[in-house]
Amino acid sequence: MCLIAVPLFSVDNPFALPLGTIVIDAGHGGHDPGAIRSFEGSLIVERELTLDIALRLERLLNEAHPSLNVVMTRRDDRFLTLEERGRIAYQTVLPPKTSALLLSIHINSAEHPAAQGFEVFTKLKEKEVPILDSKTPKEHIALFSKHNKKELNILLFDEARRVATVVSNSLVKGLPMQVNRGIKELDLWVLNAARMPAVLVEAGFLSNDKELALLLDPQYRQTIALALFHAIEALLST
Repeated sequence: MCLIAVPLFSVDNPFALPLGTIVIDAGHGGHDPGAIRSFEGSLIVERELTLDIALRLERLLNEAHPSLNVVMTRRDDRFLTLEERGRIAYQTVLPPKTSALLLSIHINSAEHPAAQGFEVFTKLKEKEVPILDSKTPKEHIALFSKHNKKELNILLFDEARRVATVVSNSLVKGLPMQVNRGIKELDLWVLNAARMPAVLVEAGFLSNDKELALLLDPQYRQTIALALFHAIEALLST
C-alpha cells in the first residue's frame, strides 16, 4: 500500500500568501465568439482579441518572472465551458506556501454606441462558493482547514477586492485616456468557480467606434497587456 503524505500547513489567510500562480483566462473561444462587430467588411469577434491580450500578458510574465507559475485556460481558439475554466483554476496545485489568482480578460459591448471604458468585476460579497470539498486537491486541504466555509468566503472576497483595486488602478495609469467604469460585484460563474481571488476585466467596448479602432491596433492591445502585467507585478511585491 502506498501512502501519500500531505504537508500540514495552515495559515490565518490562505489567499494572502505570496503570489505564486496566475491563471489567465481568455474569454470565450471556439464556437462561442463573445461580442461581435462588423467593421469595414470584416467580422470582429471578442474571442480573438481576448486571446491576443492573454498571450501577450503570458509572454510578459514569463520573460520577467520565469519562476512564476503562469497557467492559461486556453492558448488557442478552442471552446471551454465555464465549468472547465473554473476547474483549471482550482485544480492547479499551488507551490507550497503560495497563493493564486485568476484574471479573466473580456471585451465589452453595449446597445448604446456611446458606452465606453474599462471595468473590473469581482464576485458578489454575499455569494458563498465551495472551497474545501471533495474536489479540492489533496495538497490544499490543510491550507484551508483552519476555517469554515463562511470564513473562507469572507477572506476570499476581501482578497479579490484588493486584487480588483490594484488591477483597476493599473488600468487607470496604463490607459489614462480611457473611462474608468469602476469596480463592480457580479454573480459570474468564472469568478465563483475559480475558488481563488478572481477578477474579470472588460477592457473596452467593441460597440464604440473609437474603442474598436484602438482594440484593433496591436500596440494598444500590448498596452492593455502591459497594464495588467504591472498590476500583477504590484501584487507580487505585496
